[in-house]
Amino acid sequence: MFGVYIGSTVHEVAQVVAAGHSISPQVENTAVISKMLRVMLLAPFLMLLGGFLQRRTSSTTEKAPMAFPWFAVGFIAVAGFNSLHWLQDTWLTTVNQIDNLLLAMGALGVTTRLSAVRRAGTKPLLLALLLFIWLIVGGASINLGITALLA
Repeated sequence: MFGVYIGSTVHEVAQVVAAGHSISPQVENTAVISKMLRVMLLAPFLMLLGGFLQRRTSSTTEKAPMAFPWFAVGFIAVAGFNSLHWLQDTWLTTVNQIDNLLLAMGALGVTTRLSAVRRAGTKPLLLALLLFIWLIVGGASINLGITALLA
């Protein structure tokens, strides 16, 4: 049950693995499966949200084309390709190393300036706090509710 909670509330995959692994291999496996399910549902959710927003705005203004989450399509394509197991383990290791390098380089390029945070005011920080509380309390409530339904 805790693996499902970790997988459905923790943001980063690596953090899900670490948190689950710190408890037990079974919790780790459950957490990772839960997280991957959550990630895979992101694409359909974004498409539904885009359609909803398009219908909502088209009633008040001129009909605009639906914004499509192309990164989600790319994610599904890569996940599907990887599931075919066509690449050798040495290739996968190399691709993962390149991915980690590019991610680290991207992180170096991202900067947060305290002055920009001050200019934004307290509303974004309050929103972040609200989302944090939702993940902890809402995630636990949803997981407990689902567990009760399945029991």
